Amino acid sequence: MTFCWVFIVCGLLRSAFFIRSMYTGAPSVPSSPAAVAAMCELGDVGPGKNVYDLGSGAGRLLLAAAARGARAVGLELDPFKVFESRMLAWSSPDKDRISVLWQDFRKADLAEADVVFVYLTPGKMAGLRAALKGRLKPGALVVSNSFVFPGLAPFRADEGNRVYGYRAPL
Repeated sequence: MTFCWVFIVCGLLRSAFFIRSMYTGAPSVPSSPAAVAAMCELGDVGPGKNVYDLGSGAGRLLLAAAARGARAVGLELDPFKVFESRMLAWSSPDKDRISVLWQDFRKADLAEADVVFVYLTPGKMAGLRAALKGRLKPGALVVSNSFVFPGLAPFRADEGNRVYGYRAPL
C-alpha cells in the first residue's frame, strides 16, 4: 500500500513540474538529434569551451558537448529531469566534463560561459535577452533552438535546422 502512495505522490509532483514548465515558457521538449548537432556546430563547441544549457532537460546537449571535449553545465528546474540527466551523465564516458545543477539560470553565475544553449517559447525570448544582458562575457555565443530574439538579427544561422546564433553582448 505504501508503494501505491509513493507512486501517486511522485506522479502528482511530476505533473506539477510539467505544469510549471508550461507556465515558465520552457516546456520539456527534447531537441532533435539534427538540432543537437547543428547547435554544437553553430556554437563551435569543442575542447576548452564552457557550455551552459539553460533548461537542460534530460541532458542530450550536455552529452553532445562533452563528447566534443567541452565542459558542459546543465541548469534545470525539474528535479526529475535533473535526476535523469545526472544518471545519463554518470553512464557517459565523458562524465568528468558534465555537471547538472538543480538551479534557476536567473540565479546562476554565467560569467564563465563560452556558449549558452537555449530552447524557449517565442514569448519568453525577449525576457531571456533581458535576463542575460550583462551576465555573459563579451563574445560568448548564445545558440537558440527554433526561436529568435525579437529585434535582434542572428550573426549565424542554420535555417534548415532552425538554429540561431547570437554573440554577447545581446
